[in-house]
Amino acid sequence: MERNEQIQDVIIIGGGPAGSTAATYLARMGYQVTLLEKDKFPRDHVGESLLPFCYELFEELDVLEDMKKRFARKPGVRFVGRDGGAQGTWCFGRVIKSPSALSFHVFRADFDDMLLRNSAKNGATVLEEMKVRKVTFDTPEANVSVEATDANGEAHTFNGRYLIDASGRDTFLARQNKWKRSIEDLDRVAFSTHWVDVELDDSLKDGLLQIVYLGTEKKGWGWVNPIRHDRLSIGIVLNNDYVKAQRKLLTENGESDWKAALYKKELFASEYLQSLLAKAKTAMPIIVNGNYSYYSEKKYGDNFVMIGDAASFLDPIFASGVYLAMNSARLIAKSVDHMFRGYEGEDKLTIEGAYETINGAYGLMDKFIRLFYDPETIDFAQLGHAFQTFDSKLEFAYALSYYLVAGDFFHNHDEYHQLLDKLRDPQVVAAYKRIYMDNPVFEEEVISCGVDRNVIFAASLSEETTT
Repeated sequence: MERNEQIQDVIIIGGGPAGSTAATYLARMGYQVTLLEKDKFPRDHVGESLLPFCYELFEELDVLEDMKKRFARKPGVRFVGRDGGAQGTWCFGRVIKSPSALSFHVFRADFDDMLLRNSAKNGATVLEEMKVRKVTFDTPEANVSVEATDANGEAHTFNGRYLIDASGRDTFLARQNKWKRSIEDLDRVAFSTHWVDVELDDSLKDGLLQIVYLGTEKKGWGWVNPIRHDRLSIGIVLNNDYVKAQRKLLTENGESDWKAALYKKELFASEYLQSLLAKAKTAMPIIVNGNYSYYSEKKYGDNFVMIGDAASFLDPIFASGVYLAMNSARLIAKSVDHMFRGYEGEDKLTIEGAYETINGAYGLMDKFIRLFYDPETIDFAQLGHAFQTFDSKLEFAYALSYYLVAGDFFHNHDEYHQLLDKLRDPQVVAAYKRIYMDNPVFEEEVISCGVDRNVIFAASLSEETTT
């Protein structure tokens, strides 16, 4: 066994957005950081739609210009009703009057690789194909001892002062210590792949992420993400109980690949997706991700902290995962710095204080997600239009809704909770439904966010773009 003799300040498990972000910030602060990643990057990953509130992070990490050269742009989100008729477009530029209103669609393989290389560029030691096997705290050698094996099966031990678990959905510490718990009523399975030879409709040409309702009995939805001018990422998310029943039915009927059969069956059950994919073909195998949703009942201790999907995973409906992970990493990096330096200034951020903010963000998103899935409340495919018809007393709620969809999860929790409670209020729901029923023109209205389509796909049309 090879033993790393130098005591690292911080050992990070996982090189996804959370781990890479934490590594970059901490290395810039002058700490010795070793990041252990089990895979060889770039590697495929789901979750290509990013939020405007990521923009500031990209500027701080000094990757914004690189992103503009590599990736397509995202001016907003369009929610599409089950029959394809009702459509509600949410343009970020209506409330965000800065360049951050134009977010990004990314290839996660390229995006994650960019962030990982950036952490190494900023001074972190990055070791790929290094799979962590065991973590021990308070050993004779160090506060934290990490045992791992490399691609050749050789064992290594790394010692450090502090551990950040950013292992993603592997949830290393939560599994090792049996802290992982399911989140009630959010048990989902996602099926996704990329499609080419798609005839884009106007909203996709405008760069809008599409969220498509699939049916309340499935508690499901689909996403259509224009990650290039010639390629879409399309996925569906379904209730796990529904998936189990369909698996049984499809296998009994002789389907050798029930996952692919179910994926395509659900896609073509949507009139909107059916018309979109009439002449298209898949460009890669179908990826299946289950085990939605969960949290670790313990997220930090004297010598460790967990961030991103390693600590908690909600539903991806509002494309919140990358921002939740990266901004949590930024907060934790600041709190680790304050802890190491014994900082006692008025703006001191402890691990506990950072997690109070992080838990507030996740709690708010949990409530927002449950609102989306509640068939007795408001359909987001209709809400954007209905808001504009309500009287001026709801203008504030209208603006708050846009900021929440854009990613403002970490602040003003009280105001947002009040907004979500209002959207559940039976009187508000009744008024919204009355307005919608009285204005069938909403069903025909498709709104553009007013961004030049050449700007949206400029990166993917460039010969310099990676594929």
